[in-house]
Amino acid sequence: MLIHAIRSSRTMWKGQRRRLRNWGFEVIAPDLPGHGLRRGETFTLDGALATIDEAVSACEQPPLLVGLSLGGYLTLHWAGTHPGRLSGVVAADCTIVPGPASARLYGLWITMKDFLPGDSDSRVARSFARRHSRKAAKRYYGGGRAHGVVRAVVRLIGGLDLLADIAAIDVPLTLVNGEHDPFRRHEALFLEAARDGELVILEDAGHIANLSRPKRFAKLLRDRARPRTPLGSIA
Repeated sequence: MLIHAIRSSRTMWKGQRRRLRNWGFEVIAPDLPGHGLRRGETFTLDGALATIDEAVSACEQPPLLVGLSLGGYLTLHWAGTHPGRLSGVVAADCTIVPGPASARLYGLWITMKDFLPGDSDSRVARSFARRHSRKAAKRYYGGGRAHGVVRAVVRLIGGLDLLADIAAIDVPLTLVNGEHDPFRRHEALFLEAARDGELVILEDAGHIANLSRPKRFAKLLRDRARPRTPLGSIA
C-alpha cells in the first residue's frame, strides 16, 4: 500500500506500481483527501487516516504500508496507533522531528512559488522536471497539483509525536532517505526509537526518492514485501 506526498496523488507511484505488479504483488495506492481525484475534498488528519484504514481493511492479508514525505508521516502515525494490522512499514523522506516552527517553515517552503507571477502549477512542474526528469514531473503532478492543503498539513505535521509513534510500531520498519534529502536531519533519532528498524540511503537521490531512483526504490519495496518473521515470534 503506497501513500503519496503532499500536493501529489497516486500517480507518483506509477513506476513502482507497474514493477511490483509485474513481480506478482497486489498494489493499492489511494488518493488522500484534497489530492488527485479527491481534490474537491478538505484535507484533514482524520480523513487521511481513514483513507489508510479503509485501504488496509480491504486487504486480504496484512499489507506492507509505504509512505513518502507527507505520506511517510501519515504512515508512521497510523502504524504506531494501529498495532497488529501490517506486515511491515517503509517510511521515506520524512526523518525530521516536526515541531510547530519547523512545520511552518516547511509550509512556507512548499508554497513560496505560488506567490510569484504567472501559472504556479506549470512553473513548479518545470522546476520539478529540471531536478528530476520530465517523466518524474508528469508522474508527481499527473493527478493535478493539490491546492488548499498546506495549512492543514502544517498543523498535522506540527502536532505529531512521531518518535512515540515509531516506538509503538510492532512490525519491521525501514526508513528510506535520498542521499541529498534535506529531511535527513533526525534520521538517527528515528532509527533509535524503532523496535526493529533499519535505515537505507539511496545514493544520488534527493527528496521524493521514488522518482529520483525509481527502479532501486521498487526493488527495495519488493524485498521488504517478502515474508519475514514478525517481532516476538519464534522461528
